[in-house]
Amino acid sequence: MSCQLSVFAHFQEVSSLREYLFPCLKDESTQKSNSGGNDAWTEDWSWNEDEPMEQDDSDSSQSTEENKHNWLQDCLISISPANDLMAVAYGDKLVLLSQKWDPGDTESETKFSMKYKESLKQDEGETITAVLCLPLASQKRSTQGAPDWTCIIVGFSTGYIRIYTETGTLLLSQLLHTEPVQKIKCRTYEPPRYLGLSEQHEELIILFRKALVTVDGFSLYQSLRACRNQVARATAGDTSIQPPPLAYKKWGLQGQERIQDCCTCGIDSPNPFDQMKSAAMTAPNATLRPAPPTSAKYITSGVSHYVGVYNAVEGSTQPILSEVAFAVASKLKSALMSAASGWLGFGQKQKQKDEDRSKPKIEPVTPLNMSFGLPDRLRNGDSIHLSPNNNYAATTDNFGRVILIDIDRGTAIRMWKGYRDAQLGWVQVKEDLQHGETPQQRRVAQFLIIYAPRRGILEVWTAGNGPRIAAFNVSKSCQLICPGYGYLGLNNVTSRGIKTRSFQCALIDPAGTIKTLDVPFHLALSDKNSKRARDLHLLKQLKLVLKDNTVESETLESTVKSLILDMKISSIAQQGVERVLSTKYLSVSVMRKYFKRVYNSSLIKIV
Repeated sequence: MSCQLSVFAHFQEVSSLREYLFPCLKDESTQKSNSGGNDAWTEDWSWNEDEPMEQDDSDSSQSTEENKHNWLQDCLISISPANDLMAVAYGDKLVLLSQKWDPGDTESETKFSMKYKESLKQDEGETITAVLCLPLASQKRSTQGAPDWTCIIVGFSTGYIRIYTETGTLLLSQLLHTEPVQKIKCRTYEPPRYLGLSEQHEELIILFRKALVTVDGFSLYQSLRACRNQVARATAGDTSIQPPPLAYKKWGLQGQERIQDCCTCGIDSPNPFDQMKSAAMTAPNATLRPAPPTSAKYITSGVSHYVGVYNAVEGSTQPILSEVAFAVASKLKSALMSAASGWLGFGQKQKQKDEDRSKPKIEPVTPLNMSFGLPDRLRNGDSIHLSPNNNYAATTDNFGRVILIDIDRGTAIRMWKGYRDAQLGWVQVKEDLQHGETPQQRRVAQFLIIYAPRRGILEVWTAGNGPRIAAFNVSKSCQLICPGYGYLGLNNVTSRGIKTRSFQCALIDPAGTIKTLDVPFHLALSDKNSKRARDLHLLKQLKLVLKDNTVESETLESTVKSLILDMKISSIAQQGVERVLSTKYLSVSVMRKYFKRVYNSSLIKIV
């Protein structure tokens, strides 16, 4: 019943995948093997001054071996939450690996095989800067929760966003901004955990250097379906269908010199007290509305302000008079300049019109001021990861620190030192449903996953101020993947009874192995002051295991043994022993076998 790192899937053809994305590694090894005879002939007839060349060759071969092990950390990787598609990108190349079923294989792990590989470059010098695999929920009732299909959203250095199918067919290409795409993240539908909490709607966020583009999930879902239907009809020869335009909002985030990462908290509905507190801190003479306005909350990590919080109020706001005057003046100035150029004859008006028509129209940004932030000029934020319940956000910086931030209070509550180049993830675990309890009564625990590649260690920490509950020695060339989203296209009706996530956090090894973390819920109760609560939870789980089983088995034996050995308080362990003794379907020989092992490996004295 401890935390385990188990093998989740494999991806085959690792060497061919590496050689396709990094041709230099293949060329160096091939050149070395092909020139083996010439090198031997040169060594026999070389002069003494050629001896240092041998040391340079060894250094180059050593660096080549290091690159062969570290190639995975240089790639952009995204795995679909449905565990059916994996995208790997480097430079301008994209490789798609799909799930493959082998009827002759007896292993239960999933295997990925290479399905598509191609260079997506359309302009000179264009490279891939972000990739995301997003599964779309099916509207059929006979799919048992499986996705209908999976789209691949790719961001480029030219500012283009292109969406592809599982086979590499281009569905949509749109220029949203003229800067390189930095991050692409998604938020899917989540029902409210308890009464009074608003449900989280679907949203796709695309981060640029000085802009943030948000796409409504319902609009994106309908546009992707229409684009796929158009591609199918275009293949059949019909091109009359046109996809609907992609609806999005474009925010210009103010208050930070540079933004490295961003995450969305969804719709925030503050209470009247928070509304009055915010108004008192920002504008003491402001007029309060009868009902607090809802807003979309975004949290960024960057420079100048280490962490910034932005609130985009729902609905359109009236522009300020100075902004209207500035806009009118700029339009009047551009009109006068264009007219003067035509009068004087030195302007090429028609040529400029043709160039403007050839370029796609780019919407201007809407300024969005920072609500509050954590100012630290020396600290540069690298990444930010939001917890599944929106209570915490974990960040990494250039000082090798991992900082945990309480979103509601807007304060940093914990810091870990010595985690340079760390990769973060979150795992949410729900309590086992007991008899007579409803799903809404189950408790939820949050665990922070920290992968330190320089130390080669993977750690699991209880969110908040909890202790470290597990640590694993892993390779120094892995990559931690945490999607943090489910299926696109669900709502409060279609989400019932559908398992939207196959995994929450995965560790990818360059050898071709994908591992996941299995964290039991009772490890969240392992604090120094909650040993009794933890043991009571283990006792309750022991009773449930004995009640659900009716026949003796080796699995039952190992489960009962591990549950009793994990109990720290002797009185509760005694209750567990008594419960086992009162089980009718267990024979005397089996009970004696159980307690003999427990007695030899624990401090429980059985008389």
